[in-house]
Amino acid sequence: MQKKLLATLVASLVAGQAMALEVYNDDVNSLSIGGKIGAKTVKSNGSDAEMKDASPRINFKYAHKFSSGWTGSAVAEWGFYAVDGDQDDQFFNRLGNVGLSHDTYGAFTAGKAWSVTSDVSGWTDQFAIGGGAAMGVYSGRTGLVSDADAAHDNGDTDGTARADDVIQYRNSFGGLNVGIQYQLKGTGGKTTDEDGETVDGTRDSSYGVVLSYDLPMGLSLGATYNEAKYVEELGVLPRYNGSDKSTSATVGAKFENEALYLAATYGQFENKTAVVKGTLDKESTGIELYGKLALPQVVDGFYLQSGFNQLTADDTYTGDKTDAQFTDYMVGAIYETGPMQFAFEYTRGEKVAAAGNKDFDDTYAVQALYYF
Repeated sequence: MQKKLLATLVASLVAGQAMALEVYNDDVNSLSIGGKIGAKTVKSNGSDAEMKDASPRINFKYAHKFSSGWTGSAVAEWGFYAVDGDQDDQFFNRLGNVGLSHDTYGAFTAGKAWSVTSDVSGWTDQFAIGGGAAMGVYSGRTGLVSDADAAHDNGDTDGTARADDVIQYRNSFGGLNVGIQYQLKGTGGKTTDEDGETVDGTRDSSYGVVLSYDLPMGLSLGATYNEAKYVEELGVLPRYNGSDKSTSATVGAKFENEALYLAATYGQFENKTAVVKGTLDKESTGIELYGKLALPQVVDGFYLQSGFNQLTADDTYTGDKTDAQFTDYMVGAIYETGPMQFAFEYTRGEKVAAAGNKDFDDTYAVQALYYF
């Protein structure tokens, strides 16, 4: 299998893992354990500084090489609460899948896995602490919505984040990378029934595709499309004003070498986001930018970073056009040494409600992580 495909598969299986401990390897069977644990302190306008978990997780990856040239694999990953230890569910599932891969024939994955569309949409989701708020990948990343308020702003259910109940195929042909996936019927996310009660929504099915091309100078270009359909009898159609599906279409570009990483993504969404809490966006547009610069002349492992997220509600189900929008501007720094990462981010947030009211939110965050 080509190096690019291997890198994509590893990122999709255990995204965010900087390193892993290889527990066993006899050139046929292997087992590795990885993950991270950390804490972050966040201070916003008018609020006291809070210490929170920095998305800790633990994962296990198993592999077996068959004499036929195929490799079987299994991945299991859980998130957990370490700093916020009083949560009702101490552990929660993030990934769980099995796969078969071949140097020529590509890779097949089944279970709960990183979506194929995140292979491109995730190029700008690289902030050390925040980020990933405008490409429709995650649920409620803006802090403006919750699952109960935005029925299908849920990437696991829709198939744009860690896709539930999914079957995937990936392969690379020279510099061309291809991925397709299909989600089976399943329950997830929230919607509102005819009586105004919050209930689980039911996905009928979904599919996603991604194409990207890598040029020799470090430039990559890509495009994705994802469409999820929903079951009518659970009250989803009234909430969606007669629509039974959500869609996501994104394009992206990135450039990377040893010192510089630059990425840009643009997306158009239908029934996917909620810029204003409680108001589903019939149509919306997202833009994300991210840059990271290594400064070894200052100290090895030191980086400057900057990013931009903007999500605009082009049309809602209120009956009127709206200028509702949120925008985040981020600058920060990262220092990495051995298995540890230290980061600082300052984010200037601007939120414009449908009525035209504008709110500003300055956030300061520091974070310490240990990867294992």
